[in-house]
Amino acid sequence: MTTTKTNVGDKMNELGGSSSCYRDLGTLFSSAGSFLRKRYRSARDLNDAEFLSLFDIPEVNSRINQGFNIKATAALLSHFQLRVEQDWLNPPAQLVDLAFDMSAASEEELIARADLVLDYDLEWSGVPPEINSAGEIDWQRNILQNRDWLFRLNRHSWWPLLGLAYQRSGDERYAKAFARQLSAWINDNFPLDTAQADPHIWSSEQIALRLRVSWIPAFGMFYHSPYFNTTRKLEMLRSIFDQARFLKQQSQDDLLLNGGLVSAGLSFPEIREASKWRKAALQRCREYVAGNEEQRSTNLLEVSDKAHAAALLGALV
Repeated sequence: MTTTKTNVGDKMNELGGSSSCYRDLGTLFSSAGSFLRKRYRSARDLNDAEFLSLFDIPEVNSRINQGFNIKATAALLSHFQLRVEQDWLNPPAQLVDLAFDMSAASEEELIARADLVLDYDLEWSGVPPEINSAGEIDWQRNILQNRDWLFRLNRHSWWPLLGLAYQRSGDERYAKAFARQLSAWINDNFPLDTAQADPHIWSSEQIALRLRVSWIPAFGMFYHSPYFNTTRKLEMLRSIFDQARFLKQQSQDDLLLNGGLVSAGLSFPEIREASKWRKAALQRCREYVAGNEEQRSTNLLEVSDKAHAAALLGALV
């Protein structure tokens, strides 16, 4: 005998009473599941549905509820395609780590400097990084035994240069270099507990500059490249989420450092935690600017956090 859904429902009602009981239990289990999902170390620990549910996008959420994770992913990427085409965070004109002014460079100079990046001339010293047996950059190898050199290597400030060269020329070599470096860096630098984090990679300053200068602008600049495929887009979003979350957990009242958190909060308002990122960063900036002057802090609190975030971000460009 085949048991139908009706038969199953009837049996459940016989055992437990009204169906409202099961609705209540479903709500309880759903709430418990949401609570447990918050207890994770990294976005990489989440399955696709759990990660996609971090975004407050109706079409994405609808597809997840229907069990269509692939369609939910497509809806997420379609959403961001519109976002990067309409308005996206531009990189600073001055790429300090490269000692290069993109706004003053001619197209020939821009392409020439980007070609040097393809040959691993990645920052102003001109000293290339170590390349491992897989042909990838060794992100932890400090050839010069110079801390600042290793800091610059892990900030990826040349990505916007590659992005602008890609947009001007359409040459996929620039996108391919970016995409390979992105995947290699993420795979090599899984986020650790704060106490164990490598300061060359997981420090407030590194994350703030990485998000503001290179990662968030590059996400939009390379969005249409076939090398920046679905897998890489999702892994980059997961890593941006992890880095912003890590930054929020730190207690920093420096304007520059909190600019990275503001950048993430403004660029990805769809992320459910984004408003907390903005508010945390702006509160720290208020404390930095106002000090112990209670009245000044009160006045700042009267203005919306998004308006202040936009103002702060503008000051950091």
